[in-house]
Amino acid sequence: MIGLDWGSKFIKACTVSAKTDGKYIVYASMISADGKNGDREENPLLLKNKVDNLLRQLRIKNKETSLSIGGIDLLARDFLLPKMAPENVEGAVMIEAENSIFETLDDMYSDYEVLSDSGEDNMDVLFVASPKDHISHILDSFSQSELDIVGVTPDNIALANCFLAFEEKRAFSESVVLVNIGHEISNIAIIDRGELKFIRNVSFGGLDVTKEIAEIYEVDLSTAEQIKRQPSLWESIGLNVKNVLKKSSSNLLEAVFRSMEHSVSRQKIGKVDKILLTGGGAILTGIDGFIYETLGVSAEKWNPLDSANVVGAVDKEKGFFVAVSLGLSLQQGESNV
Repeated sequence: MIGLDWGSKFIKACTVSAKTDGKYIVYASMISADGKNGDREENPLLLKNKVDNLLRQLRIKNKETSLSIGGIDLLARDFLLPKMAPENVEGAVMIEAENSIFETLDDMYSDYEVLSDSGEDNMDVLFVASPKDHISHILDSFSQSELDIVGVTPDNIALANCFLAFEEKRAFSESVVLVNIGHEISNIAIIDRGELKFIRNVSFGGLDVTKEIAEIYEVDLSTAEQIKRQPSLWESIGLNVKNVLKKSSSNLLEAVFRSMEHSVSRQKIGKVDKILLTGGGAILTGIDGFIYETLGVSAEKWNPLDSANVVGAVDKEKGFFVAVSLGLSLQQGESNV
């Protein structure tokens, strides 16, 4: 299975093979998503060339592919429902969704998953929905490629799948907030001792930090990006990354805080043990310390390819970028939307 994550900055692809000893052989590749005009390439023929390049790097013949979907238009709701027979769950979930969501569900693809039993009388259910035109656009964009697309899954769920597989020991012993910081959007997933409890997307990414640097120094985005990626320059030009993050990351901080608060108040978790940061935006020097100082919860960077469960030929430097595509490649054709 190919896991393909079509981000706004990079296209990431992974394959994962499980060994009998519980380890995983991983292959990962990534390529710029940009077109000639600097925006994300969405022309099906030109996108095909990028996909062909990725497949050559992966060196595989099986083209079965699981795609990710995300963005702030992805709806995710958690419902607390009374326990009922399995055949009655779907109807109850749809009634609850129609009563609590203002968007027209007829225009969306949706699915649900029973996360856990909250007690003797209740169960937690995660409901997700994405606009049909959004998914159709993704499928149309890859229509000229040789990919055999067998399913689509929210970024957050793929992120959780990756953590549960590659960090099994800590996943089942801690309550963790996973934050995948992309170029424009960040994905949040809360896992409590092996169980997914909550997901959310937020409009924040590495681009916001770049824009803030560009405004401070009155330079173009390309120059600001170079400054951001060279912390050795910061002291000489007087750049205080914590001040930059204070001005640019309010959306992210609020979303993480509200997600934790919601999960604790709904008794989904007792307390958060750690915030783990991945994605290209997590590479920024000092972002982990800033989040710890601001939210008061231990924060660290997470590269899934540094896991002891990962073996074989893989470029571990890609690890921060490929958590979602790794999670997708583990799904064996399952679809969550």
